[in-house]
Amino acid sequence: MESNNVTLNRQLGMREGITITTGTVIGVGLFTTGANCVGIMGAGIILLTFIGLLICILPALMYAEMGAALPYAGGTYNYAKRAISLPVANISAWHYLMALIACCSTESLAFSNYFSWIFKGMGMEVAIDNRIIAAVLMFLFVFINYRGVKLSGRWQNAFVFFFWSVSAVWMLVMIHNIDFSNYLPETLTTFPGFKAWVEILTWIWWCYAGFETCVGMGGEIKYPQINIPRALFLAPFVIFIVNALFQWFLAGLVPAASHSALAEAAAPYAEGLQMAGYMGFPIVLLCIGVAFGGDFSTMNPGIEAPSRYIYQMGQDGCLPRVFGKLHPKFRTPYIAILTVGIISFLLILTNSIAFVAQINICSLFWCYIIGFISFWELRRKEPELKRPYKAPWPVFSTVSSIIIYALMMWSCGWVHVGISFIITACSLVVFYLFARKGSISQEEIKELQAKEAAMLEEDVPSAKEKSKMDKEYRIWKIAVSILTVLIILLYVVSFLLK
Repeated sequence: MESNNVTLNRQLGMREGITITTGTVIGVGLFTTGANCVGIMGAGIILLTFIGLLICILPALMYAEMGAALPYAGGTYNYAKRAISLPVANISAWHYLMALIACCSTESLAFSNYFSWIFKGMGMEVAIDNRIIAAVLMFLFVFINYRGVKLSGRWQNAFVFFFWSVSAVWMLVMIHNIDFSNYLPETLTTFPGFKAWVEILTWIWWCYAGFETCVGMGGEIKYPQINIPRALFLAPFVIFIVNALFQWFLAGLVPAASHSALAEAAAPYAEGLQMAGYMGFPIVLLCIGVAFGGDFSTMNPGIEAPSRYIYQMGQDGCLPRVFGKLHPKFRTPYIAILTVGIISFLLILTNSIAFVAQINICSLFWCYIIGFISFWELRRKEPELKRPYKAPWPVFSTVSSIIIYALMMWSCGWVHVGISFIITACSLVVFYLFARKGSISQEEIKELQAKEAAMLEEDVPSAKEKSKMDKEYRIWKIAVSILTVLIILLYVVSFLLK
């Protein structure tokens, strides 16, 4: 453990919890593979997008309970080491690291694709290798995260709100071009077989994957017992709103006869606008929003979140203890941050979004399934644990989520599932050969978390601050509720128009 008194800095509020979580999610999935699915199912993709929301709600509430009860760095790793065992926690951590670092790498490559389309939209060509652009971008975000969580939190808010603002302007500019005949039943593609349907659902679910990201930053969220549950209540619905809106525009702007071409597009929104004849300003504006808002808002937490897992594993002795060091000035796990940057750079060299994405998805399923089991085990073993929030229907939530997520993992194909088993085996080999003797014991885990829990007793907002927090939460709830209903009505009306 740290020999000095330097600790993680609790500087993030509910807003940052939402922007970190939604920023992690809304990026490469929506603007690459998620958009490719529109090419397979047309406007009917909304059905799977809505199902994607439903299968994230209960898991998000389970993580809300665990995040409020154990609001420390490390997320699933932290819960599993207490609820199950340290070896299982290591499995979840390795998979989470693979998933988030892969996501960060694919995001930088997606940025490169959309960045080049900014110039193509103006009739210019950029001859720079995508990997060079992605590597420079990776260096920038490593630097931002190295300098402190307060700085990265401010930038995260800026990236997310910039993306939302530019997206809103683009939608207002383009809405009069929507062709409602694209939503008629005869334009929808044939409903695929069960395995293909689950596979498409898995790619759509990837547009939600990371809905619990803020729990990994639990050690840096202020008043976490209030802010973590609130962020996780709202995040899945915010993700649904953005995904569904963009899919509605893509299906409505690109002629139905050209939808199938989107299935293989590297930058589906830019290429879709080109197919529809909207070159120039529409493409440039959209790509600026996607690249400098959507992609940036995913890359930032793509470095933040996994570095906190590495930091916690270093603290616990499951990785060399140098990874558990904090910067004396910035109070960031700087060794862990630099490590994430180096691994991400190596994945960038593959220059393949699809390959890295498959690794990401299978690893995420391992992490989530271990998280669901941890939720149940914590309920069973520690009923006395202080839970500021309790998720509903614990048995149903746990069992149904494990079955659904295991089914989606199966749809990825045995090659990628096999790779995920190799990652699992490697994590266990490393733990038992190198980390077991020096790792923290279950007694030490509980002792440390008891001390942290005592510190949290003092982390209570004043009446004035609590009133301000409640007001902000009400505003978010009202806005998110209204927009969710409006998006659903938008699709219903579009399908009914003749």
